[in-house]
Amino acid sequence: MEKVIENLENIKSAIARAAARAGRDPAAIKIVGASKFREIGTLRELWSYGGVEAFGENRVQEFCSKYDEDLTWDFIGRLQTNKVKYLIGKVRLIQSLDRLALADEIERLAIKHGVVQECLIEINSGEEANKGGLIAEEAEVFLKSLEAYEHIKVRGLMAVAPQGIPEDELRACFSKVGELFRELGKNREDFDILSMGMSHDFELAVECGSTMIRPGRILFD
Repeated sequence: MEKVIENLENIKSAIARAAARAGRDPAAIKIVGASKFREIGTLRELWSYGGVEAFGENRVQEFCSKYDEDLTWDFIGRLQTNKVKYLIGKVRLIQSLDRLALADEIERLAIKHGVVQECLIEINSGEEANKGGLIAEEAEVFLKSLEAYEHIKVRGLMAVAPQGIPEDELRACFSKVGELFRELGKNREDFDILSMGMSHDFELAVECGSTMIRPGRILFD
């Protein structure tokens, strides 16, 4: 566990350096631990230590197997409509809302449970055919459509950048999503979360405006 704590402190220091380069307040950047394949005991210890805002799971079955109501959870993976029922009332954020069929099911179950489900719209920043998410140009119309859903509250955007691309291309992907986030957030109350950046690219994401990073390997290994 000492290694995980050391990793967390190193991540916080890296956030501070990246924020300084961008003229930002590091306190504005939150950490969600990407906790796939991590033991619940480790997560409980880290939660007790502090410094992470939530744990992010990307597989519903694994989430269900280790759910602890005393921890805060986000869902960060691609979500099938038939799995929404396992998340409503248990996760703080669904970070991967990307289609109206999914919104329909979230709305239906949120009504059933008497809750308002907070969500992020997922952006496919690299326009990769094998990934979920909307391309940037689709986001405004989609966001407007979601205004009809009284039990869904959109808090911002989430993006996963392509892996293995040159830094200038990666920066361009992050910058495009950052600009979209700022544009869509105009005159929208509580549209304040840009979840962008993982273990290998979170510093660049912070420089481009991310308010929430999702480290996994670099935090737990």
